[in-house]
Amino acid sequence: MESIFYRYRNITILLVVIIAQLVLLAWQVKSDNDVPLVRVWAVTAVTPVASLIESVRGGTAGFFSNYFELRNAREQSRQLRTELDRLKLENQFLKNDLASAQRAEALAGFQARTPSKMIGARVIGATPGAGTTSVLIDRGSASGVRRGMAIVTPDGIVGRVLTVFPFASQVLSVTDPGFAAGVESQKNHVHGVLKGVGTGVARVDYVPTGQKIEVGEMFYTSGEDRVFPKGLPVGKVTGVRDGGSFQEIEVTPSGAEAVPEEVLVILNPVHESIPDGPPGDTPVFLAPDVKTDDRDEPSAPGGGTMADKLVDQYKKIGDAQKHTFGEGLPGSAPPNFNLKVPGVNAPADPAGAPAPSSAATNPSAAKNPAPAAKPAPASSVVAPPAAKPAPASPLVAPPAVTPSTVTPPAATKTPPVPRPVVPSSAPPVAQPQH
Repeated sequence: MESIFYRYRNITILLVVIIAQLVLLAWQVKSDNDVPLVRVWAVTAVTPVASLIESVRGGTAGFFSNYFELRNAREQSRQLRTELDRLKLENQFLKNDLASAQRAEALAGFQARTPSKMIGARVIGATPGAGTTSVLIDRGSASGVRRGMAIVTPDGIVGRVLTVFPFASQVLSVTDPGFAAGVESQKNHVHGVLKGVGTGVARVDYVPTGQKIEVGEMFYTSGEDRVFPKGLPVGKVTGVRDGGSFQEIEVTPSGAEAVPEEVLVILNPVHESIPDGPPGDTPVFLAPDVKTDDRDEPSAPGGGTMADKLVDQYKKIGDAQKHTFGEGLPGSAPPNFNLKVPGVNAPADPAGAPAPSSAATNPSAAKNPAPAAKPAPASSVVAPPAAKPAPASPLVAPPAVTPSTVTPPAATKTPPVPRPVVPSSAPPVAQPQH
């Protein structure tokens, strides 16, 4: 090593002098930001090394920190999973208790509104055998249960007691092939026999082909088997097919759709009527009231009493004479209420009939016809020819009106001629034609 420095001592000294000169120049020369160049060079050279060292330090510290934190997180996760499992189990227990309370409430309500005497029982197990479907309940002969008694729920029938033990009973399910019960349809009251088929559905036999059965119709017990009282729900029709002399009807038992946990044993059955109306959850729409026609007395156009009808008739008669009620001056002539107005107090004229003459609508005009030399005013109606004289209408006053004078309407422009009023009881007097 000494021989190398000794050999190149001149060059080494020169390089040291040049470097020292550059450092001195860099110390004196500053950058645009008023920072010496030597400082800029030093920071630039040290920065990558410092960054590398800091990265190594941060990664090592983070690794150990994450390691300890993960250990704590694993412990917390285990505790949270344990708490979650406990809460799930508690929630399931609460749901089961709520369902049991609801079933008990439904059974109590059904037992209260049913006249049959019942006792509650709980299903404690199933006893599937060769070709049979049955369950065990915790009621036996000690509780008064006998063979052949009916087992029901609020949803429908479940089965009947097959075997009785002191503290338990075996119940034959409604879907068992050996089960049978008399049933009756709700709408048309068609009778049949319900039989199980070994699956989740049953069938109704011995229903003639001509009987009407609809899909969705409910079947109820008919009470003919002397096991189930009449009026208990059985199931809903899911299929109807014609099969020769009898129909093939499939029924889904409403009491066997879900495995019941609590049932009722009917000790003393009492028959009930089969409901004809829709279920309770179906909305009922009320139709408007229908009023029957009264054939004893004629109906008024607007309805009301006989006084209202009479007032309406008098108004129409006054309108036919162009009289406005309440606007006449004292002493003015009242309207003739005995005037026959077609469609009011006289039969309506047929279509196409000629217009009525003035003698028919105005009695005073018939008594005082206008002279032949003078034409009738525009407001009056031309009288019929003399060759065919029209009979004058009798002038009859209403029963309630006292004798007075009657004057012709102002439209005829005829001078008033006082005439006595004929009482209503006297026969009509015909006036001669002038």
